[in-house]
Amino acid sequence: MMHSAEDRWIQWWCAPWQWAHPDWTSRFLECSGLPPTDLSDLLRVRPAAFLQSVGIAPSQPPAPVEALLQWLALDADRQRQALNLAGRICLIGTAQSETGSAPDSEPAQHETWCRSVAKALRPGTWLDGNTDDPRLLLATWIGETCWPRLRLSWPPDTVPQTVAHLPSNKLQTLWQAVLWRVMTP
Repeated sequence: MMHSAEDRWIQWWCAPWQWAHPDWTSRFLECSGLPPTDLSDLLRVRPAAFLQSVGIAPSQPPAPVEALLQWLALDADRQRQALNLAGRICLIGTAQSETGSAPDSEPAQHETWCRSVAKALRPGTWLDGNTDDPRLLLATWIGETCWPRLRLSWPPDTVPQTVAHLPSNKLQTLWQAVLWRVMTP
């Protein structure tokens, strides 16, 4: 049983099929022509086959990335809430329909806070108007090394494969503020 953050990091890096959206494993089974009953055996014997099927080159895990560890520590509801908040701050509410998450049940609770953060970050000065999904902001903040694995959290073809080139200082401030907000009772 794994307990340390480093052990969880290694498991997350080396066995992404364990937490990937089910559509990724379904797609993998279709491509390999195997029945679902053979999936666990194949992954145990040839784990690189899954990685290659989703476009990830197998590699040794890098040192743990603090930003990603913070994201992974959130449960699914808090991750959705974080994406909604980032969307409200930077994308003027377009994010809710794009991420497939329900609107926040208490929008007024966060509205003033989101406007304050948006006023400080001024996303209109550094963010392309065509950006309509907060997961692109997440991808760029997490970085090119980790994003190919993290994007497996969502169904195939629903998130960008590559990261954008956005100011890292703005993204760091955005996501630290958002994470603080969703983790504070």
